[in-house]
Parts: sequence; structure tokens; C-alpha cells
Amino acid sequence: MKRFIWCIGIGMWILLTAIAIYAALNAKTLNISSGGTVIVSFVIGPFLLLGALYGYLFTMVSFSLSFILTIIFDMHASYNMAINLVAAVSFSLFSQYYFFTTKKKTFLAALVTLVVTGIAELACLTIIPSSEYNLESLIKLLNYLGRDVITVFGIAFAIYLFFNKAPDICKLPFPIGIGYTAGFRKNTEVQRRLRKTRVSAKITAIIFALELALGISVSVFTMVLFPDLRQMMVGRMDEAMNGAPAQEQQIEPVNDSQNAEETNGEAAGQQFLERLNDIDYKFNESAVRFDIKMILLMLCVGVPMAAFANYYTKVTIGGPLGVMSDFMYEYANADDERKLDVGRKVDSINVKTRDEIQILNDSMKATVHAVEDYIGRIHEKQEVEKELEIAQRSSEAKSSFLSNMSHEIRTPINAVLGMNEMILRECEDEQILEYAANVKSAGNSLLGIVNDILDFSKIEAGKMDILPVQYHIGSTINDLVNLVAAKISDKGLELEINVDETLPVQLIGDEIRIKQCVTNILTNAVKYTEKGTVTLNIGYRKADNKNIMLRFQVVDTGIGIKEEDLDKLFSPFERIEEIRNRTIEGTGLGMSIVKKLLALMDTKLEVKSVYGEGSDFSFEIRQQVVSWEPIGDFKKRYKEYLQSTEKYHESFTAPDAEILVVDDTVMNLTVIKGLLKRTRVIVDTAESGKEALEKVVKKRYDAIFIDHRMPEMDGLETLAAMKELKDNMSEGVPCIALTANALSGARQEYIAAGFDDYLAKPVNGKDLEKMLMHFLPDDKLQAGESADEERAENSLLTQLQGIDLQEALKNSGNSAILENVVQQFLISIDSKADAIEGYAREKDFRNYTVFVHALKSSARLIGALELSEMAASLEECGNNEDDVAIQERTPQLLDLYRSYKDKLAAAGGGQDEDLPEIPVEELISAFGDMKELIDAYDFDTADSIMEMLSQYSIPQEYKEKYGRVKELISAVDRDALLEIL
Repeated sequence: MKRFIWCIGIGMWILLTAIAIYAALNAKTLNISSGGTVIVSFVIGPFLLLGALYGYLFTMVSFSLSFILTIIFDMHASYNMAINLVAAVSFSLFSQYYFFTTKKKTFLAALVTLVVTGIAELACLTIIPSSEYNLESLIKLLNYLGRDVITVFGIAFAIYLFFNKAPDICKLPFPIGIGYTAGFRKNTEVQRRLRKTRVSAKITAIIFALELALGISVSVFTMVLFPDLRQMMVGRMDEAMNGAPAQEQQIEPVNDSQNAEETNGEAAGQQFLERLNDIDYKFNESAVRFDIKMILLMLCVGVPMAAFANYYTKVTIGGPLGVMSDFMYEYANADDERKLDVGRKVDSINVKTRDEIQILNDSMKATVHAVEDYIGRIHEKQEVEKELEIAQRSSEAKSSFLSNMSHEIRTPINAVLGMNEMILRECEDEQILEYAANVKSAGNSLLGIVNDILDFSKIEAGKMDILPVQYHIGSTINDLVNLVAAKISDKGLELEINVDETLPVQLIGDEIRIKQCVTNILTNAVKYTEKGTVTLNIGYRKADNKNIMLRFQVVDTGIGIKEEDLDKLFSPFERIEEIRNRTIEGTGLGMSIVKKLLALMDTKLEVKSVYGEGSDFSFEIRQQVVSWEPIGDFKKRYKEYLQSTEKYHESFTAPDAEILVVDDTVMNLTVIKGLLKRTRVIVDTAESGKEALEKVVKKRYDAIFIDHRMPEMDGLETLAAMKELKDNMSEGVPCIALTANALSGARQEYIAAGFDDYLAKPVNGKDLEKMLMHFLPDDKLQAGESADEERAENSLLTQLQGIDLQEALKNSGNSAILENVVQQFLISIDSKADAIEGYAREKDFRNYTVFVHALKSSARLIGALELSEMAASLEECGNNEDDVAIQERTPQLLDLYRSYKDKLAAAGGGQDEDLPEIPVEELISAFGDMKELIDAYDFDTADSIMEMLSQYSIPQEYKEKYGRVKELISAVDRDALLEIL
């Protein structure tokens, strides 16, 4: 298509050029000086069209051909070509500067062209032939303008219509027509590449001015040289008159008539020479005519030369300089963010002029690249500085976060492990002791992980140290099983454990890191296994006399891993088959952590997987052997290990000793009281530093434990205020920091702050007793006792009916816990019975089964065995969706369930007649406070208010509301509580 358009354009140019040449050669024959509009249109029309459609370059080629042929065939009239030159150049300039886009500009272009063409015609057709340049010549100018107006304006507006109305495809064959297409107007890059540069325009102007100056100069110099020209012409004429030189003369016979004619001619020639010598030469009309001819002829040569020079300079000088100047202007004005993007354009500038311009281009590229490199280095430096700043802020944030996390995480761990320790001390049931031992094992594992996370030195160094310790491999394996057993059971999977019975039992290594790695692998296997088996194989091979290569292998029958996804396995925060596994929880960090931990222990994880069949994860790790005693059957051996652990016995008793424990968390105070229960130490408590200051001025304690992090006044501030207190009766008493801040170096910090020692949370019972034995006065310490029975049976429990008290005490652990459980059971009877009845009526088997299952457990816990068995039977009916049995037997269950409102009435505070009645105003105020607390989700403080209200007798008109509030707060039903309060 492009070639076809190009051929059309060239063909049209050749046709117009041929017409233009023909018109130029026949201008004299057509007598343009006296011709009409048609003749003028034929003579100058082709040049107007060439200038408008093809621009100066093609037009000047056509003009030069015409001019050369005119010189050859009609030399004396060749200066008339200036008329065509002026017309062609005018339309060429106006067309290239887009004057034909509007009617006004088109009119202006036509008018200017008409005037300059008329002036050229006046010079060529009037002044030169007649040497007239008076007032009459101006009248002839008007005649020329009138004659040419139709031609010039007609062609101008025809061009206007063509450029603005014709389809773009019709404009494409013409170089100037392309500039009037829609595509060209939108493409600023092409516009900039084809524009006239100032350099080329200046060079063109210089050439044109030079040609004009030369023309004028030649005209002037002709007058100076004319005497020589005259002498030269006279000499030539003498020579012509006198014949050839003697040596060149030839004697030829002539007749008389011929001699006579030659004699008359010689006489006439001699007379002409004499007259020529007598002429007084001066500047007159003929000289003016001569000069104008000379200037016009010079322009006919100079203007095309200027056009060709313009094109050449545009291509080889102006164009490259223009592109480079555009680039440098954009580059210099670009901001720092855009400078790199703009700088990349420099490589697209290709200059092959093989001169200084090419050197300039290459130097510009080198400079831009150097600037880019410099900017890149600056950016890298800024990024490094920014990353350092972020790292510093991150380090500070880590410090703050981990410090808070120490308190927030270790506090509930303290409660869990403390309460569990009391179960281990006070319970005799073997199954419960096994459960508690598992809780202790899992809790200690969690505590170990938290302790490692909180180690500042590890985090700031960017590494995690491997700390080898002696450990029991049986205990490690049991911990691993306990951590995943529940998850495996919930998913209905089978867990197979295969342990080499010859595996040495006592090893040295980083047990926590090993458990962390295996736990991650096991958890991963459980996540991605829907049915089948998860197998843990543990074996070893002997490395030398002191070391073994301990091998852990986890095999599952899960979904497996595609080969192309294996690399993603160790990428942080990246999950395998995200869409398929979108319901599986996790961050994707597990395997990445395993990889790094194993690398720290000089080993690596090996993975084998078949997509759709399962995966095999394994690793070997070098461990030092302490004892080569084989583990044997690890399950049996570990149970023996648990049974061989010494049953708790208090280290001492100190019934006369009294300590003060200061902590803002009530649960922590309860834990310490429980841990010291058997020691019979009197434990006084304070929930704030201010309260502790009030107590030390009233009583002298034997030891004071102060929590570090407390609101308003923390532990350090409390200790400092206590030492400055004038009436402090406990001055000099040992003060121990009781805190969850387990960071390295904490003990030194607390001792430096004035404490006598430091006890980390969660509080270990043995450590607590050991510290008290060190600080309590020797005269108050007595040998420990091992009495394990209840000191006194709560008389309230003996009043309960319909329960097996011995079974209830066995299930609950002790009378205090049982009393609380019975109260909770009592206040929830109405709501839960109504719920069971409603779900049975609505045939909502799922929720019905959930509620009777809960009743089965809670009834057995309080010793209501008959009610528990009925609930168990109906639970099976709910699972089978046996609607007939449910409808028949549920009423009996509910009757028995609701009868416990009377049977357990003694636990509901039936003795409140002996309590003082709370004033109605205070009760209403308490309800209001509870509403604000519950609205803010502070159920703990709301429970405290309810506990306070239990010390009073409730006015009769508020008893129903009080009972309902007590029931709802036990059920933690926020919406219903806000409504009733």
C-alpha cells in the first residue's frame, strides 16, 4: 500500500513537472505579457500546485529543470522564470506552514502570492523590456494583479478544499498533504521530527541573502568593469574588421562585387567603432534593466540552491541538532523522578554525520549515562538510608512490641500453667493427671517459644542461636504427639508413630528448635491431608562413639505437591495452590522457618511428593548422646516417666508468715494464692501500687512481691515510693519483682532498681517456694506437710439434692470449684432448658444436639448422673435425627432438668436473709455501671460488680431482674444484658 501511494505521488510530480517545463518553454510563444487569465494559469499554475503539494524541495527540482531548459532553448527570456519562482516559493512556504487549514489564512496566502507574483511580472514583463519604471508601470501592476487574481485565488482555495475536505488517503501521495492528515496532527513525535529547525532556517536565509548580495554586487561591478569590457569589445571588433592576423590570413580569389561590399562593410564598421569610442558611459535605464535581469537570474539560481542547502542542512545538521536540543531541553527540565525515564530516550538518537555533530551526540550520550549512573547511585544511597531508617524504626517498634507482648502473652500463660499446677497437686484421678501433664508439656513448649522470640540479642543480630541442652527424647516425642493429636482427631485421621526402640534416650541438642521444626512439618501434613494417615517415623544412625544422626520423617496421604510448586514451599507468605487451599489457615511461613532453622543446625529438609498421593518430609540432625540406654516402647516408657515424677509436696509450711502480692491482674493473685495454699503462708493482695502503699503503713509483711507493669503507678515507681514512705512498717522487708518481662539481663536491671530479687511469670511453684524459703525468717519456717484431703468440707454442698457429691468433688477437683460450678449450672437452667425445648419443637437437630451434649457434660460435672445419662441418650437421638424419640423423651429430660432449680437452691444464695439488704439507689447505680462496662466489652469488671452484689440481700422488687442479669452474665449474652440493664 505504501509503495502504491509513493508511486502515485511520484507520477503526479513528474506530470506536473512536465507541464511546468512545457509552459516555461512556451511562455514567449504564448505571449504571457499580453495574455489573459487562461495563459497565466497555464504558465504559473503548475508551479503553484507543485509548491502547495510537494513543498520547496521537489518544487525547486522541477524549477531547476525548467530553468536549465529555458536557458538552453530561450536564453534571452530565461529571466522570466523568476515569475514562476516567486509563485512556487510563496505557495510552498504557505503550504508548509499550514496556511491552507483555514479560509482566512488561505486568503492571506493567496493575497501575498498574488502581490509578489505581480511585482515579479512587472519587473520581467514591463520594466526590463521597456526600461519603464514610472507611474504607468504601477498601472500595469494593477493589470497584472487583476489578470492573475482568479488563477492564484482559485488554486489557493482549491488546495484549501483538498487539504480540508478530501479523505486522508488522497493526501498521502503528497509530501505536504501528509501534514494535513488527522494522524499527523495527533502524532507530536512525527511533527517534531519533520519540523523546520532554526539552524537550517538560518543557513537557508544566509544562502539566500548571499545570492541576493552577489546579484546586486555583480550589477554594480559590471559598471566598474565596463571600460575594460568596452576595450575588449573594441579590440575584438578591430580584429573582426581588419581580418585575421597576418600569419592566419589566407589568399583567396574574389570577384569585384564582393570586394565592393567588403569595402562598404569595413567603412561602416570603422564608423561604428569610432562612435563606440566616443560614447560617454553612465548609469541609466539600460543599466537598471541590466541589473534587474542580473538579480532575477541570480535568484533563479540562488533560491533553488538555498532550497537544496536547506534540505541538506536540515538532514545532516539542523535535524540532528534539533533532535538533540529537544532531548536536552526535556532532560534538563525533567524532575528527578522523570529524569531517568527521559534519559533512556538518548539511546534512540542515532547520528551518523561523521563530523563534530556526531561527536557531540556521542558525548551527550556519555554525559547522560554518567548522570543516570550518578542518579542511580544517589537513589541507591537514599534507599539504603531509608532502609536503615526503617530498620531503626522497626527495631524500636520491635522493642516496644515485644516488651508489651511479654506482658500480654505471658500473663495468660501464667494463669494457665498456675491453675494446671494446682490440678497436678490436688487431683488424684490418673486420667486427669495425664491431661494436666499434657497441658503442662504444651504450655512449657509455648513458653519456651515465647522466651526465644523475646530474646532481643537474637533479633537485633538477625540470627537465632542454637542452644544445645540435655533432653529426654521420649518427652520430646510425647510433646510432638500432644501438639498435633487433637487436630488429627478432629479431622478423622490416623496418627502412626514408629520409633526405633534402640534410639538413645538422653541426648544433647536444641530440643526446642527440633520440636519447632517437626511440629511445623506435622501441622503442615495435617492441614493438607483430608483422609488417611499421618505417619511420624523417628530413627537414627550412629555417627561415632559420641554422636548419632537423629532422623525425623513425616509421611502423609494428602494432596501432594506439584513439581513446579516445590520452590514455593520455602517462600515466605506464599501458599501452594492458593485457590484450591484457600480454606486452609496459615501464613505460609512454616516451611520457610523450618528451612532456616535446619540451616542453622547444619542440615536441610528433604522433600519427596507425588501429586494426588502424598508427601514425604524428612531431615537428619547430629545429636550428642548422653546415655545410650534405648527408649524401647516410647509410649509405655513415657507413662512410666510421668508416673515416676515426684508427687507435689510443699517444701515448707509457714502459718505465721504473711506476704503481700501486688498485681493489677486478679487472676495472677489467685494463681499465687493457689500455689502457696499448701504452705499455709498468709497471702495479702493489692491490685495497685497505691493500694500497696496504704497497706504497708498498716502492717509489716515478711516479703513483698510487686508486679512491674501496672497502670497509674508501675512496680518501679511503687518500690521507690515505698522506700520514701515515712510511716512504712515494712521498711527493709525483701521486695521481689514479679513480672512477665523475661528478657535477658532483666534480673540485673531489677536489682539495680532496688529489688532484692526477680521472679519471672508464669510463676513456677517450686521457684516461688524456693525464693520464700530464702527470704522468710527462719523462725517462721516449718517442715512441709503432705496432707492432700480437704481441710474442711463446705457445709453448703451438703445441702444440695439430686447429685452424687463424691463424684462431683472428683470431677471438679475441690469444693470451692464445685460450689462455683453448681452456681453457674443453677442460673443457666431456665435459658438452656428453654433453648432445648425450642430446638426440639423446631426440629433443629443440629443445635438440639449441641445443647443436650453440653448438658450431658455439665450435669456429670456436678454429679447429676441421671440427668447426664438422659442427655447422653437424647444426644444420640439428635445425631440420628430421630424426631419421634426426641419428641417423646425431651419433656422428661426437661422436667428433670428444671427440677434442679429446687434441688440446687441452697447454692443460689438461699441464706441471703442473713445478708444486709442493699439500698435500691446503690443497686440501680450498680446496674448502670455494669451496663457501661458491658457496652465496652469489659465483662471481667462487670463480674466483679456481680460478686459484690452477692454479698447483699436483693430487694424483693429487683430479685427477678437480678436473677436474670446473673443468668445472662454467666452466658455472656451482651445484647440481652444491654437490653435488660
